[in-house]
Amino acid sequence: MGVSAEPGAGSGAAPEAVTDPDMEALFEEFLGKELSPELMVPSAAPPQPRGRPHHFVLRDTEQRGLCLRGGRLVPTPLQGASADLEEHMSAVPNPHLERRRCPLIVGIRGGSRALSCSPGPEPRLQLEDVALLELFSRGEGALPYTFYKTFGGSTHTFEAAACPGAFLSTAGGQELGLAPPDGATSFYMHRR
Repeated sequence: MGVSAEPGAGSGAAPEAVTDPDMEALFEEFLGKELSPELMVPSAAPPQPRGRPHHFVLRDTEQRGLCLRGGRLVPTPLQGASADLEEHMSAVPNPHLERRRCPLIVGIRGGSRALSCSPGPEPRLQLEDVALLELFSRGEGALPYTFYKTFGGSTHTFEAAACPGAFLSTAGGQELGLAPPDGATSFYMHRR
């Protein structure tokens, strides 16, 4: 699965594609091998999940993990007791969006809480008590919970599908939020 190597990859020269083996495995487990468009058969039935959410350790480039505080995800240096509070990211693919853009429905707590972006003049990021596997079959209803993941070879960025141009960011250090492309946080992401 080649995905573009730069956030906001529609502006300018086409970046080189980089393959992310973890995403290849996730998409193949849930959706099967990618078929060429002429071999695809449309289906009226909503897709049923064939797997379980994959879980990842997510760290920003300052090696801060995400901890849940007051209902918000907060970037935290993981030393001592705070290491036990780290939230791991869970993900399933969104089968209703273009696979090559790596659309992920993401959350925490083993996939029982989903991260969403509410569009508007100032998009907001929030956690909701909805299971990722439930969202997998929701069609357009899963759009606010979906983030396009871009892999640049060693780090990843996440753009809110419902709020184009809004990327996950740990800038400011107060809580995980959204920022324009120049404020996007690059994350290290390793499967657990």
